[in-house]
Amino acid sequence: MNASEAANSILSDNVKMTPHNFISKLNCRQILLHLIAFWFFIYAFETFSYLTDTKLIELFRHSNQYITRTTLEENGMSASNISDLLFKVDIAGLIGLVVAFIISLVISIRQHWFWVNSLIALLIFFIPVNLRFLRKIFWVPRQIFDDVTIEFLLNGIILLTIGLLILFWSRPKRFIENNKPVKA
Repeated sequence: MNASEAANSILSDNVKMTPHNFISKLNCRQILLHLIAFWFFIYAFETFSYLTDTKLIELFRHSNQYITRTTLEENGMSASNISDLLFKVDIAGLIGLVVAFIISLVISIRQHWFWVNSLIALLIFFIPVNLRFLRKIFWVPRQIFDDVTIEFLLNGIILLTIGLLILFWSRPKRFIENNKPVKA
């Protein structure tokens, strides 16, 4: 099938799209699993972004997370270092969401699932719910390692691996596909 035939096929499917067809193609299981995978990707990327300033992280770690301006100045830092790190963390989370959405979209298209399910999962993710506390459940207990780099790298890898497993492992795929109505 060449590009024009594929485009015509897509257009003809969209012309036939009725509200009933649209709703019947929605898959709550896919939306839920991809939403969970998005969360893991976001927090994995955010965790990796902390590696951009391990000196500041180490300073926080040894000061019981209470740092004064004097403490920063003694270590050759300023409040802008904290602002920069927080900005990097936010950007990294956004990049993680975009990467997860693109993977979700590609999987949906390749599996012949309705691509709108991925879009709905993305839109639902913007509903303001603070789930940051869940990240600590999946992080290796703090300070097992003396090296901040190893700790954050390991935590990021754990979060990213769980997100990838949700998207690519066969069991979630079977879970999603079992939602399809049985044809007589």
